[in-house]
Amino acid sequence: MSGHARTAAPAAPAAAVAADGGAGPVPAPHVIVVAYECGAFDPALMRSGTASLVWNSARGLARTGHRVSVVTPAHGLTGHLRRHYAARETGYSHRGRLPLRPDPARWPSPPDEPPPEVATGALHLRRDGVDLYFLTGGLLDAYPATFYPDPADEGRDPRFHKPLAFQLAAVRFVRSVFGDEPALIHAHEPLHTHLVPPAFSADPGKSVVMAVATNHPVNTGVYAPQVRAALEDLDAAVDLEPYADPPARDTVLDAALRAQLPGTRLDTPLAPDHVGLMSLVHDHADGVDFLCEGQREFQAGFEGTPFEPRYRRLTVAAVAARNAHKQFVGGCAVSDSWLTRDESAVDRAAVLRGLGLDPELPTFYHAARYAVHHKGQLEMMRAVEQVLDEGARANFLIRCSAAGGSADPYFQQVADRNRGRLYLDWRMVGEDTLFEHAAAADYCLFPSKYELDTFMIAQGEAMACGAVPIATAQYGTRHFGHAFDIREPDATGFAVARSFRADDPLLTEALTEALRRAVRLFTEEPAEYRRLSHNARARARSLTWEASTALRAERFRLLRPPLTAPPAGPRPDPSLPRCAAAPPAGRAEIRPDEDGWTLSYRGERALHVEAFVAGAGPTPVAHPLPRTPDGFRARFPGPPPPEAALLVTFEHGRHEWQVARGPVGGGG
Repeated sequence: MSGHARTAAPAAPAAAVAADGGAGPVPAPHVIVVAYECGAFDPALMRSGTASLVWNSARGLARTGHRVSVVTPAHGLTGHLRRHYAARETGYSHRGRLPLRPDPARWPSPPDEPPPEVATGALHLRRDGVDLYFLTGGLLDAYPATFYPDPADEGRDPRFHKPLAFQLAAVRFVRSVFGDEPALIHAHEPLHTHLVPPAFSADPGKSVVMAVATNHPVNTGVYAPQVRAALEDLDAAVDLEPYADPPARDTVLDAALRAQLPGTRLDTPLAPDHVGLMSLVHDHADGVDFLCEGQREFQAGFEGTPFEPRYRRLTVAAVAARNAHKQFVGGCAVSDSWLTRDESAVDRAAVLRGLGLDPELPTFYHAARYAVHHKGQLEMMRAVEQVLDEGARANFLIRCSAAGGSADPYFQQVADRNRGRLYLDWRMVGEDTLFEHAAAADYCLFPSKYELDTFMIAQGEAMACGAVPIATAQYGTRHFGHAFDIREPDATGFAVARSFRADDPLLTEALTEALRRAVRLFTEEPAEYRRLSHNARARARSLTWEASTALRAERFRLLRPPLTAPPAGPRPDPSLPRCAAAPPAGRAEIRPDEDGWTLSYRGERALHVEAFVAGAGPTPVAHPLPRTPDGFRARFPGPPPPEAALLVTFEHGRHEWQVARGPVGGGG
């Protein structure tokens, strides 16, 4: 049992007025934002780019006349909030027990004791027209340095349940403080707010829109008994049985998929006792908000990835398809504070000299958290090392923010060996420093992998200062306009093929060649460089929070309680240009001989072929096929298998699976 003391919500500002098909004025709905972090107005209050989306979206909606309230954890920073922002106690309180049903496969059997007791309070502050409520107490104050649970704590430390505690606390806070008041709840990130849509699905006064900012594996699941217990504790029973995936098949392709996909970051196989987060969201949210059309299109089918054939069989594919009418693009943007700065006021020469770099040389810039595989930083550093070893006359300014300082000995060794050409910084810094560095750059490097990025604010910030991008041709960052053919009139910079391998020599090779081309362009074709720089600046500066807010405000107006059915909106057009066009079908075959068998592949534009053939155990063994004058071929000892699966990588990072069959299997 639990109890609480209710606090009154601040009064709403005057409502905005919008046209509604000639039906008269329509008030802008009260938007209640539920997010795991939102403090992008202060570097001390943010740990990921999601915070920028949450905060800028909220303040943009407030500027258009919406009443906006944000509900988020305090993350143990109550002292900071009181000292710097005069945050005050609201008087809200709730006491109860956390309904824990942890997955026994990951957590040892708990001792015979009652669930942990939780006590929740709330601080309030108002900034830029937004009311922010920071929930405090117990698990909500855990991990003050990182905000997010340490993966190593799963199975051993109760603090790992902080996201669960936040979701339960946020739902209770909204119900208590805002009661039956009509409102639209804008929840951010299914991983941290997936309980919110089903918790409010039966509330006639609340509609829920889920913002999907990062591309977690679409089949990410949570232990179903835990979801059921949490929802029952919130008096929101939901049937979870329909969200199970079909049983695995025993084909050569399915075995190869199980062997290959764990390394792609695209797939998290759903255990039978788990429920998929995105299935839960698609069915119970009233809207699903993507940051860009490329992200929405990518998640519609995962086209051209190693994951594509598996996705078609998953339950989430069918659930997302039947809820396609709920999907829309709310957008994202470069921050207003960044766009109001003047890069021409930055003394480029002084900035670069201060970093020990030569201002006479072209400067390449990278700024991201240290995520060596996600951000393509290993391949990037190898390419940088290669061109510097070749004597390239260029500077590299690389920021890989990491808690605790230097995070990668190899990166540091390359930097130490190239002092005066490579400046490497592991610190988190404020916007003033980031802007100076971006404004001093001529190129920006963003070779992210696995399609884990969506809008990529850091790339937009650098481009807004005129930096020409060298970046992966991801669906989720296609709006930035980098192209494989930089002579296209609207091209902003150099595209490199997307990657789905942890250590990808093809990406390293592509980046190395792009760096060489970029140095030549800067020194030998200055007019062409200036054209790309102008395009990059114009493209990034067109991506504003004003435009993004207008998109969300219109959709939110249509979803105002009582709910009205919004128009379905356009689905991705199959005729749209893709990141890479489908190549002509190749031919794969198995040919036996006296002492073994040969596996071959012939096809246009293939760059790499990997074969999965039966090994000693249940998992097929991956074998790269060596290139030959007419394709790819490898010879194997022993009797030939009836079938083998091949993963073919084509130019521009497109992947396709094929099955090779021997004579017994009916030909190639």
